[in-house]
Amino acid sequence: MTAQQNTESTEFLYLPLESIIVEEQIRSGIDTESESFKALMQSIKDRGILEPVLVTPKDDKYLLLCGERRFLAAQKLGLESIPARIVNTITQKDEILAYQLTENLQREDLNPIDQAKGILSYIQAKLPDRNYDVEGLMSDLIKYNRKPDTLSEAMVSTLDTIMKISGKAYTSMFRTMSLLKLPDQIQAAIRQDTLPVSQGYLFAANLECPDRDKIFEAIIKAPVTYLALEKLLTAYKKVKPEPGTKKPLPMTRQIESLRSVESRIESGFAIYTRPDLVTLADELRTFLALVEKRIPIAPEPAPEKKKPPQV
Repeated sequence: MTAQQNTESTEFLYLPLESIIVEEQIRSGIDTESESFKALMQSIKDRGILEPVLVTPKDDKYLLLCGERRFLAAQKLGLESIPARIVNTITQKDEILAYQLTENLQREDLNPIDQAKGILSYIQAKLPDRNYDVEGLMSDLIKYNRKPDTLSEAMVSTLDTIMKISGKAYTSMFRTMSLLKLPDQIQAAIRQDTLPVSQGYLFAANLECPDRDKIFEAIIKAPVTYLALEKLLTAYKKVKPEPGTKKPLPMTRQIESLRSVESRIESGFAIYTRPDLVTLADELRTFLALVEKRIPIAPEPAPEKKKPPQV
């Protein structure tokens, strides 16, 4: 049977594995040696493939939309065919990714790194003219939550769709996307379940910690609790330099630093708790009072002397 002979099926049918094309999927780096993959193979041995893969016609074959793990398991087991459901011909990348998002984002076993990459890939395909990267997407997520009227209708609609598909609230989606800012080794640890995703969020919220990489290497060898990791990652913020050991920065650098802080605060509002923000507000008031105290009071201008009238 060729792809053209059957373009849609409400019931599944068996397709030869060799007739299915596998291209890049949302789920990346499937570990065929992992325990979960071996368990899937054993389940297929015992009960067969209960859920068909999803494919669409492409040339004289079929393009795999969803079900790469089942497809790879069938290959490793030496099966000749696999149950599949065929949907009408799909060629647009954003449509293909939409199918993959629908299946994968609703699966509990999809790791958050691949979730984030899938969301970013979908938006990049849906809105190619915007050239979205992680920073740009997170910035627009903040606008979506606070001032959606500042975004294009296409972006608002796209984010609405993703949140419906994934079942994620804004805060959850923002935190998931923040994981893509992590170094590769930390992302890999989250994907491999050697680092809890909750601790991954902590690393993402403290990217500027000077000992970040050393702390990561240490806790991989000797895991710690969430609270212990939080203390390690934020300890540098509480260390005060000894008086006279550090030259003051030029005022232009001070202002640039303040603007950088403003940007980080803006992007982190979804993560900070209310007590965090109250503490920050108190610190800012103290800082403002210090600056105002140091501003010299300008002397009042002397009254102008009246010139004598000319005769």
